[in-house]
Amino acid sequence: MQSTLSRYILLIKRWAWVLILGIVVCGGTTYLVTKLLMQPVYEAQTQILITLAGSSQNDSTTAAIAQQPTYNQLITNPNVLAPVAARHGMTQAQLSAMVKTASGTNTPIIGVLVDNSDPQVAAQLSHEIAQSFTNYANTNLGSQANFNIIDPVVPKTPAQPRPTQDALIGAMIGLGLGLAIIIIFEWIDDRLTAPEEVNKLLGIDALTIIPELSRKQRSKNAEDTPELAEGCRILCANLSMAQMIRPFKLVMITSALAGEGKSTIAANMASFLAMSGKRVLLVDADLRHPVLDQHFQVKNQKGLSNAFLEMWSQVEGELDGQPTEIPTLRILTAGVLPSNPSELLQSQLASQLFNHFRNISRFDYVIFDSPPLLPIADAQILAAYMQVTILVVDASKTARKAIIRAKQALNRTGTRILGVALNKSHWPEFGEVHDYLNNIQTRPRADLTMGIPPNTPSINHSIDATNTAILPSTKAKH
Repeated sequence: MQSTLSRYILLIKRWAWVLILGIVVCGGTTYLVTKLLMQPVYEAQTQILITLAGSSQNDSTTAAIAQQPTYNQLITNPNVLAPVAARHGMTQAQLSAMVKTASGTNTPIIGVLVDNSDPQVAAQLSHEIAQSFTNYANTNLGSQANFNIIDPVVPKTPAQPRPTQDALIGAMIGLGLGLAIIIIFEWIDDRLTAPEEVNKLLGIDALTIIPELSRKQRSKNAEDTPELAEGCRILCANLSMAQMIRPFKLVMITSALAGEGKSTIAANMASFLAMSGKRVLLVDADLRHPVLDQHFQVKNQKGLSNAFLEMWSQVEGELDGQPTEIPTLRILTAGVLPSNPSELLQSQLASQLFNHFRNISRFDYVIFDSPPLLPIADAQILAAYMQVTILVVDASKTARKAIIRAKQALNRTGTRILGVALNKSHWPEFGEVHDYLNNIQTRPRADLTMGIPPNTPSINHSIDATNTAILPSTKAKH
């Protein structure tokens, strides 16, 4: 029940602009059209009171009411309308289109209603038709009834159009069209609808869920955005637990398509691992569109590609990367971009290179930020060298078909898929997470110095366990 309610709330938030747009456009357009373009039509009414002789007032009224249907039809009879139409220079059909009758409930009164763009003409026509009917009934029918004509009142406000009322109807139509559009788009929408769907669709777990961030949040450091920071810490915790169960060192971060946030997650995950005391080498393995050198603001003259372009003896010592502001985190950039990265990654040098990373002792993790899986072959080639892979999924846009294809591509490489990192989540569960984190931040905290693990390079600064800092350049960019 809670899950269903949360989904409806999410749908309302996601599609509220469509409903509002439909209401405003249809309602506003209807109002302007009826107000400015449609000619006003006035309706005047002349009432005819029917009385009959009888033994009592009640019998007279009952007899008059019984004859109302007959008189209603006679009012629009051509013999009644013809003299009036001739006096006003119009055809009988034109006049007939303006006239209608109305009978009161249980009252011997007939209303002769006439619509016209001129209120004076409407009142005049209504009165003349009532007189013509009275003359015709008395002369040609020999009616025993008495007809008393109540003069019409010249209308002041038009009967049609009614801009406000018509605008409300237009707004309701706009609301209906908006709902129809939402239903159609939701029906054809191929995105994930809930985190639990990852396991059902792929058979693997969601390691973390990172919410969609506002533009203001994306401009901040990761640690200044609690939801992002905790999402990365949860990912690091899951990675550490998986390594305790089945040790590994080489970790690839990839995604099905470009723009899903894999580089940001790789950078933040490496930073948080390093701040927890792990020795981490972050490698920019995207030899077509590298971004980590800009992310960490380091030089990119030499990097991973140099291992293929220069003698091994010359570059082996440079594969430890460049230092960062976090002592236990180093960055190996992509280096000079080659023209044939796929061929280089399949060469014998590639096997030697990744064996070097696997056997290197000074790092606990070597994390590779790879290209996306589906557009190019590079990531699938890299995955064959990796011990574990984390698949980043943009929950706000990536289709299920693309996610399944990415999983199938990874299965063919033989890499162990550790799980999925759901990025840019629009699901409402993070409202509760945000409230919890805000409540934690309001409580006083003690500064604790984290102990240095054995066999770890010396760290020159203490780490605040309750308020860890990320590199100033490591922005929370999606």
